[in-house]
This record gives sequence, structure tokens and C-alpha cells, in this order.
Amino acid sequence: MTLGEKIQKCRKTKGLSQEGLASVLGVSRQALSKWECNTSTPDIDRIVALSNYFNVSTDYLLKDGYEDESVVLDTKAKNQSEGIPIAISTAIIAIGLIIALAMANDGTKFFYWQFSSAVLGMGIQILGICIFEVLYFSKHFEIKNQYLFWGINTWLLSVMPIILSSGALLKLLTRFEIIHYSFTIMLFYFVFNGVLTFILSIFSKRLLNQSKL
Repeated sequence: MTLGEKIQKCRKTKGLSQEGLASVLGVSRQALSKWECNTSTPDIDRIVALSNYFNVSTDYLLKDGYEDESVVLDTKAKNQSEGIPIAISTAIIAIGLIIALAMANDGTKFFYWQFSSAVLGMGIQILGICIFEVLYFSKHFEIKNQYLFWGINTWLLSVMPIILSSGALLKLLTRFEIIHYSFTIMLFYFVFNGVLTFILSIFSKRLLNQSKL
């Protein structure tokens, strides 16, 4: 297997398009395409960068006959490791939501709840977001993990803002309208998050299709 073939194999293993990998390495897509077609060769700095990014040895990349699988990234293990920050951050955000709901619930209807009562839980949710984003950018995770994270957590993060903002709108309503208003809030919650999740899934699928090019 040639250097170009190995670069292409590693790129597709990570689900990256040529544009995505070129952006990571700081080169043009045309330059990366030439590497994969073996019409040009990356310099030593790029070889090292490829080695570090794909977690393979430089020997694996440079030696045509070097096929030691022990130095090749285990894709399944890598995907699982990238899923851990999503799971941890989502768990923290879920815990924050539970705390916010428990502390804000004073026995009245949800649109009477006060923001000050939910601050601690919402702060924990923000912490969950920060943990994921720090790990995402520090570990150079794939962009599809961003889509997955936000596709899941938009359902958890939007609960309290919708509930708390509903209190302001309630002042414009009569008592008779309150019952219909409750259903409207719930409908808005599901429609808003359903549409956002659908949009994120489209972007994720588009990214996956590009990576196969």
C-alpha cells in the first residue's frame, strides 16, 4: 500500500472529507488530493502531523511494505472513546436539568416558576457544555460528534429557558387562556427541538457523504 493509499484509508476511517483533513493540516484540498493520488509527497512536517493526527507511526506511512496493524488506529475503539465525552457531558446536563426542575418547582404551575430558583441546575448544564467543547477542541474530535451532541442535548437544554420565558408571556393571557397556553408551550417545545434535530441530522448525513468522496 502506497503513502497516498494509506492517507486516504486513514482519512476515510475517521470519516473526513478531503476538505476536512486539508483544513486540519493547513494545506489546500488540491495538495491533499495529489498526496492521495501519489503525484506529490508531503514534507516531513506534514508526515509527522499525519502520524499524530491518525495515531499511526511514521514507519507505517512511509514504508510501502509496512502493514503492522498494531500501529493502525483501532477505529471502533476510537469511536467509542470519542463517544465518552458526549455521554459524560449529556449525563451532567441531564443532572443539571433534574436539579433545575426540582429547585424551581414550588408547587405552582410551571409558568410561575422563578429563574433564580433554577440557577444552580442551569449552571451545571452550562458546565456540561463547557466540558464537551473543551474536550472536542483539545482532542480534535470529528465534527459529526458536534452534531450528535447538540442533536441530543438541545432537548435537555431548551426545557428550562422555554419554561421560564413562558412566565413573561403568561402576563398577557386571561385565566381561561392559561389551559390552552400550557399545551401551546409543550407543542412549541417538541416542534422546536424536532426541527433542530432534523436539521442537525441533515448536516451530519451530508458530512458523512462528503467523507466518502
